[in-house]
Amino acid sequence: MPTTPQKLPKVLADCTLSNEDALKKVVKSGRSVMAGFATSEPVTFYSTVWDHIRKEKLREIKIVNGLVLTPYKLFVGSALSRKGLLAGVADNVSVSLFAEWARAINQATRKFDSLASLIAHYKRLQSRNIVFRCGFLSPVVNGIIPDTKMSRMLYPDYIGRNTSRMGITDMLFVHFPDAADSMGMDDHGGSKTDLIALVMTPPNADGEMSHGPSSAMNGPLLEHTCEACDQDVLLYVNPGLPFTRGYNEAANTIHVDRFKKLAAAGRLAVVRDDGAIPALPAGAFDKPLPAELAIAEHVVNHIESNKVRTHGRALQVGFGGTGVLAVRGLKESSWTGRGYTEMLEPYTLDLFESGKIAGSHFIELDGRRTQLDGRMVSTFSVGIKGTDFYRRIDNNPAVVMAPSHRVVVQEAFYGGMGINNCLAVDFNGHVNTSARDKNHYSGVGGGATILRGLSKGGISYLCMKSTHTTPEGDVRSSIFPFMPRGTPVCYTGPDMMGGRDGSLSFLVTEYGIAQMSGKSQSEFIKAIISVAHPRFREFLKRTAWREFRVKV
Repeated sequence: MPTTPQKLPKVLADCTLSNEDALKKVVKSGRSVMAGFATSEPVTFYSTVWDHIRKEKLREIKIVNGLVLTPYKLFVGSALSRKGLLAGVADNVSVSLFAEWARAINQATRKFDSLASLIAHYKRLQSRNIVFRCGFLSPVVNGIIPDTKMSRMLYPDYIGRNTSRMGITDMLFVHFPDAADSMGMDDHGGSKTDLIALVMTPPNADGEMSHGPSSAMNGPLLEHTCEACDQDVLLYVNPGLPFTRGYNEAANTIHVDRFKKLAAAGRLAVVRDDGAIPALPAGAFDKPLPAELAIAEHVVNHIESNKVRTHGRALQVGFGGTGVLAVRGLKESSWTGRGYTEMLEPYTLDLFESGKIAGSHFIELDGRRTQLDGRMVSTFSVGIKGTDFYRRIDNNPAVVMAPSHRVVVQEAFYGGMGINNCLAVDFNGHVNTSARDKNHYSGVGGGATILRGLSKGGISYLCMKSTHTTPEGDVRSSIFPFMPRGTPVCYTGPDMMGGRDGSLSFLVTEYGIAQMSGKSQSEFIKAIISVAHPRFREFLKRTAWREFRVKV
């Protein structure tokens, strides 16, 4: 990927400012700001905007985003820098995609000075009415304040809450393909926000600029803004970003001339950028917990032992470490097939480059499925620091990075094979993929859309550790008789127990695989108890009898 400065075309050069001047021009009190998604998040913007807000004494600002990948000061203040908090957090790690940051932030809620710093930052955000409107939360905003003697004495109003219940994060609980419209467009087809901050590659020889490692909703919102000229654009031009393309009209690029209208209206600010590309920490998958490794092995072994059903299908992997571990395991298996996925990560790319994935497909506007041999379709990607993943996708014609509303559609997953993750399931088949009790914890993302697509002739593996730890350090079962009161639910019983055209869905824990599809409620209850943690099985059996007269 090029990293040397490039001469920008006149339309961009004439609008180029320093980052400090650009922020002064476009980030003001009372404004609503849309920021780029995931690995195409504007790192330099996020790294500097909190200092700008404080320096300029700004208030009443909404930051609209999804899946922020780095714990910037804007979100956590200086909490993570207190007393070497990050030291040692990589010991005994989980392979959660955010494990390192999650551990650091969770520790921050348990240490006096770090908790004090975090709460002080939350109060500063509240006093200035700085609100994050998030479509998908990450650990930078989802840490829950535990119920401890210290927190009860000092911060009773914050106990058991994360920012989604503090008036700081305003959750946008929407499906991934709906994100552009729900988060960015008003009822009349205009922009909801006053400013969109994006990072893109410089123009290539044809004048095309790319959104880089993530497409998602970035492209559609920018296309609208360039045409309607109804909000400002803060454009970070980064030559280190990988250049990726979409598919036909589902583009991940835009021609530089499209910015002329914004420039003429004084609505374009350009910053030359050399910010790092967001990525998972080095070694993110090197130390899986025994439970996570067991889950991945169960999935791979099931795929191997059911070759007639599983081989040849289009593979999809969701946003979660355990599913990615399973994909890594497929490299040493006999499985071959195709690929079509929401997220592209290094191990799926390995399968593709090794020939185990022969190609992909795309759903045309008229609903036809076009086979794309020798290509790999996704809507965003994520690499690992210290690897060559972003170089491998840079200017790679085999990689298709298209907008989420064109990739994450049900019909694209018909007959496929998905490996996804969840946090909890109950006897009614309610599945929580995105919350801890009353607190939003991540988001539904593309999960429900994908699952409902797989329910037509597909195979679905839902990976879940049989237990989880509360903010107070207590271990409890991830299989509940009834979901804890107030828990946001992403999938319901019909999603788990239903299906057509021979579809199959499975719950996978470290204790085995349970088929969920085609079951009555009593059969479903028995199945999921069979993969519960042994410590909780007797309780679950007793409750099954007491509540449903189901004898297990």
